[in-house]
Amino acid sequence: MSSTRRGRKITRNREHVLQTAMNAYWHHDMAAISVNSVCVVAGVSKPSLYREFGSEDGLTAAVLERYSQIVLGPLEELLSSTASFAIKWQSMITFVSQNPVMERGCLYTKMRFTSPRFGIKTQAMISSIEAHTIECYVQFFKKAATNGEWQGAISAELAALYLHEQLGLAVSQRASGKPSEYVHELLELAISALV
Repeated sequence: MSSTRRGRKITRNREHVLQTAMNAYWHHDMAAISVNSVCVVAGVSKPSLYREFGSEDGLTAAVLERYSQIVLGPLEELLSSTASFAIKWQSMITFVSQNPVMERGCLYTKMRFTSPRFGIKTQAMISSIEAHTIECYVQFFKKAATNGEWQGAISAELAALYLHEQLGLAVSQRASGKPSEYVHELLELAISALV
């Protein structure tokens, strides 16, 4: 959707710019992706991109928010579904270790591991997604405990933090080119202590 300010086009397509930037940041080293290269691939001018997003920080924050909705949203839906703990558990492991969308790793994880390089808006978005994701994991464990499906020897909060880190390491392994079967086995081993 286009919008104008003082008669000048801001962007031809905000969604297209977000998708272009998301793919570039996700599939390549973010440090090597300049705003200029995003503009060239998306077919927009740098001034119009800045008018739309405010700054490079505004762009990376918007990209991360979009990524969270598109890629992490389905994982959240799975965790809050009525499926059994065992089904959710295996689906989560399969999603991280075998889903083609995670072949290049996880953009959120990449950005979280390198958060100091980003601006204030992006760092705030990273923190917000992290807090929300961990809370989803906490509720996942608490619900399973209430249903008698999980008898963890640790608190749901600690289990959630541990799971969050293990999933992050697993998607980083995938991004480094490790075979999905290898990542699956390592992830199963790493989180076997929780189940």
